[in-house]
Amino acid sequence: MIIIGALVRKLCQSDGCKLKGVVEAKKLMLGGLEKAEKKEDIMMYLLALKNALLPEAIPLLLKYAESGEGPISHLATTSLQRYDVSFITDEVRKTLNRIYHQNRKVHEKTVRTTAAAIVLNNKPSYMDVKNILLSIGELPKEMNKYMLSIVQDILRFETPASKMVRRVLKEMVVHNYDRFSKSGASSAYTGYMERSPHSASTYGLDILYSGSGILRRSNLNIVQHIGKAQLHGSQVVIEAQGLEGLIAATPDEGEENLDSYAGLSAILFDVQLRPVTFFNGYSDLMSKMLSASSDPVSVVKGLILLIDHSQELQLQSGLKANIEVQGALAIDISGAMEFSLWYRESKTRVNNRLAVVVSGDITVDSSFVKAGLEISAETEGSLEFISTVQFSQYPFLVCLQMDKAAAPFRQFETKYERLSTGRGYVLRKRKERLIVGSEFPLHQENSEMCKVVFPPQPESTSSGWF
Repeated sequence: MIIIGALVRKLCQSDGCKLKGVVEAKKLMLGGLEKAEKKEDIMMYLLALKNALLPEAIPLLLKYAESGEGPISHLATTSLQRYDVSFITDEVRKTLNRIYHQNRKVHEKTVRTTAAAIVLNNKPSYMDVKNILLSIGELPKEMNKYMLSIVQDILRFETPASKMVRRVLKEMVVHNYDRFSKSGASSAYTGYMERSPHSASTYGLDILYSGSGILRRSNLNIVQHIGKAQLHGSQVVIEAQGLEGLIAATPDEGEENLDSYAGLSAILFDVQLRPVTFFNGYSDLMSKMLSASSDPVSVVKGLILLIDHSQELQLQSGLKANIEVQGALAIDISGAMEFSLWYRESKTRVNNRLAVVVSGDITVDSSFVKAGLEISAETEGSLEFISTVQFSQYPFLVCLQMDKAAAPFRQFETKYERLSTGRGYVLRKRKERLIVGSEFPLHQENSEMCKVVFPPQPESTSSGWF
């Protein structure tokens, strides 16, 4: 069903929304969600609609976002987050504001923060921004810090909402020390991985903790911008809930009755994949902990054909040149969650690994000569996000790391020419270099905290045996 949603969206983008098969698929998804009663069925249809992005599904998504239970409400809200700004109407914003401000019912922090993010990223009105800013200080501690980080990231990264936020901040009742001095470990940060005059690659990392210091949600996004177009390259989300009992902590408001759960969800090239569960329920959690297994769980692993092009060109000399280009991408996205009561420490890891190979050749073949050029290039790399939380003291210590490993780049070139007499030559070239790895910068508070979590080892001054 999830794949059907992705296919419907692809066909609708190609003006195929009125095809009989597409119409039937849309009826199946919308009708199935309206009739679904079991939680598993509702989640399945919501995942399908999250891929399809049908305009007619928005009223249904709003219904489940506002009145659904925790996981259902969160999935419906994240589905709305993927819609273009033109579909986020005043009615949609009104519902999302009700969810964030809890006008009708109490919602989980993950649902409220997602609703606020949608409002702030889709042409918010003056009062939308003002009410969200005024709420900072009245929220649970970690949610206060998270929302404050979201606002600061909007201003720092100069998103479209930054002008409206600056207008609202001119009011002293909104912009004051008490509101903007909230402490906590939750954060949101956006930065550039690569930037040029015509394109850019950005990464976004936001992480939300519960009041007891346990991870609630981490969200890593990578987006490619080319001109006015953009591609959501990947998103990896790790969610956890109901773990406060392990350290005898008090759950936050609205999360007192949540079952123990941790899972991972991913989007690859703008397509939502099937979520993966680490554990579900307290007994499953304890069995995972006692088995001491921290092996990563693979979300997606596969080989993708990027390009397969063949063309024949007529040259001015009268000869014909044949061109063939092929490219493939191998990808592996995995995640792991480690929890140690002995060391009172938890870690989450998300690893994005990929390898790219592109090869092409041009050949000119005639009755008296055969000549050609073969070129190939290959590279591989990985991007790892690590979140370390030490809750042996309060306030707890949190360190976020995002590392890009060193990547080898290899290029091969072969030129050849052969006459009808049998004579000829072959010239081969090879270039190889190592692209240096790096650690991406996050906010300054994180850098200071990491120095405490991982203190530098003292250098030994001894030069002999004793």
